[in-house]
Amino acid sequence: MEISIDLRVAELLASRLCHDLVGPIGAVGNGLELLADDEFGMADDAMQLTENSARQASAILQFFRLAYGMAGARVGSDLSELRNLTAALLTSSKSELDWPTVQAPEGTPDGAGKMILNMVALAHEALPRGGKLSVAVSGGQGKCEMVVTAAGQDAHLRPETLAGLDSEVDVGALSPRGVHSYFTRMVAKRLGSDLEIDTPGEDSLRLRVVAAAE
Repeated sequence: MEISIDLRVAELLASRLCHDLVGPIGAVGNGLELLADDEFGMADDAMQLTENSARQASAILQFFRLAYGMAGARVGSDLSELRNLTAALLTSSKSELDWPTVQAPEGTPDGAGKMILNMVALAHEALPRGGKLSVAVSGGQGKCEMVVTAAGQDAHLRPETLAGLDSEVDVGALSPRGVHSYFTRMVAKRLGSDLEIDTPGEDSLRLRVVAAAE
């Protein structure tokens, strides 16, 4: 199913991505400045700051290259690349990843990789204090089920995020904080499905998409 996206959505996604990159890239610059002027003998700390921040920026870029770009529309039988990208994204956070099975079920549709990564990013946002992020992909009876669960203290979706999930939302009212949830729902609709969200327990949130297998 083809879904058209308003140009404003693309602009907001770009703003969001730039916002996520400003911190680590700025830290790289700060580290390089300290290395260039090592007046206080902080070269080792400056190098560590630079390396960690560069890895964080790289992880963000590689993750969202697939989540937002064309490359994420194709996924094979092995989901290990998606798991590795997710693990790298979480490295600088307080969250841990539980993704035990990387074998995609038979009939996993094109676009499933993009769907999973966008669900992961949405679930990650819901863990402001860290926690556990679990991913499961299963198939059967002509369906492909993707489930991402966020569990941790104060797990919740922000008001801006919830606004982006509203089927009646005005694109003109979206913010950089809320655009990702809107885009994630559009990815689900392109798979002929929709994004389901529920709370299976206290301090937990579950995102689920069931698409037709190919």
